[in-house]
Amino acid sequence: MSKCPFHALFNERGAIQLFRKKHQQEKENTTSRSPTTEHVATYYRQLASSDRKQQIAFVQLTEEDVQQLASIRPLFAKHVERIVDAFYDQVGQMPHLRKIIDHHSTIDRLKQTLRAYLMDMVSGEIGDQYVIRRKVIGNVHNRIGLFPEWYLGAYAIIQNEVLHILMEELHPTEATAVYRSFNKLCSFDMQIAIETYIEAYTSSMMKLNEIAELQHRLTESSTTLASSAEETTASIFEVQKNVQNMLDEVTTIQRQSVQMTERVEKGKEDVKQTLTKLDGVAKLIEGTKSLTNELTDSSRKIGEIVNAIRSISNQTNILSLNANIEAARAGEHGKGFAVVANEVRKLATQTEQSLDYIQNHIDVVQQTIRKFEHAFQQIVEETRAFRQANESIIHIFDQSVTDVKSTNKKIDQFTSLIGQFRQMFDEISAAASQIAEMAEQLNDLNQELSEKFNS
Repeated sequence: MSKCPFHALFNERGAIQLFRKKHQQEKENTTSRSPTTEHVATYYRQLASSDRKQQIAFVQLTEEDVQQLASIRPLFAKHVERIVDAFYDQVGQMPHLRKIIDHHSTIDRLKQTLRAYLMDMVSGEIGDQYVIRRKVIGNVHNRIGLFPEWYLGAYAIIQNEVLHILMEELHPTEATAVYRSFNKLCSFDMQIAIETYIEAYTSSMMKLNEIAELQHRLTESSTTLASSAEETTASIFEVQKNVQNMLDEVTTIQRQSVQMTERVEKGKEDVKQTLTKLDGVAKLIEGTKSLTNELTDSSRKIGEIVNAIRSISNQTNILSLNANIEAARAGEHGKGFAVVANEVRKLATQTEQSLDYIQNHIDVVQQTIRKFEHAFQQIVEETRAFRQANESIIHIFDQSVTDVKSTNKKIDQFTSLIGQFRQMFDEISAAASQIAEMAEQLNDLNQELSEKFNS
């Protein structure tokens, strides 16, 4: 609203300080001295060259009117307290106006402001800054809820009080002329006030239209947001199920992997035990081989003994033959000796036959030993090959265990990642649920706002 006497009904420091500063400057210059003609003319020309030219022409506010008001400045200074008191006596009778004052300021502060406002009207400085000061106060009045009817009524109170003072202090003709100039300036002030109200109302309506558009967009956005949140929640729920299935499968693989590791370890231990037994068999074979070597040596020695006996038997046979020859030569005296010689030769022949039999058995034993040694050698070679194969198996088992453990480690890492992935989806799901709730709350608030605007 424009600057008006009802400026006294606001408590915003910016506007109060605007008048207070000007009022202090006026006190420093003196409140009883009237401005010079040139001073008044400078400000009026400023106003007349602005976009307010048609307004001052319409209310017929001339430079002479402003000069005439400036000339009664001492008179205003003398009676300004009377005008202010009369005004607030009237305001005090209006409960809702008093409520506005108590809510936004105090009577003493507002009296000071009204005092400065009235002195501003007779300052002679009716220029651009004068208009700005009125518009500032008008905007403040609009914000605090003081409507135009009370603003216009405030001017009526001030005009009546000013008229009484002028009629008391001046000649009726002069008082009438001055009052006419004062009315013109009041009309100009009221023009500014009404204009400020209209601008504020227009701005409010534009903001309401913007709010309505914003509401429409907000409704669409909240609906879209809620729908998207529901779809996102459903998708996340499906993904969570898949992730849980993956975790279950990975857990099964881990369990099977552990079981496989245990089986491989057991197999490796079994192979190690087999190798230990093979080592025992190899030692037994080595021991048996040693015995066969001893048996071979014994059979060889027996053969040597047989050969020695055979040699003795041959010599005995030759001796018995020689004895028979000698017995034949001896004739009748050698018959007994011939019998003995024949017996010896028979014994030698039997011995030879026995030696042949023994030799045959020794040969058989030696062949058997050689076969036995060959078989033992094959067993040793097969055992060595079997051991190497088992050692390879153990190596494979060791590598398998290492690979399985490495796989288990990777599975653990993968499980951890899946767990983090699931946690992340849980958080996203919670956030989506919160977004859905917020969208619903937003929609409810929007509906409440629409109801308030439509009511």
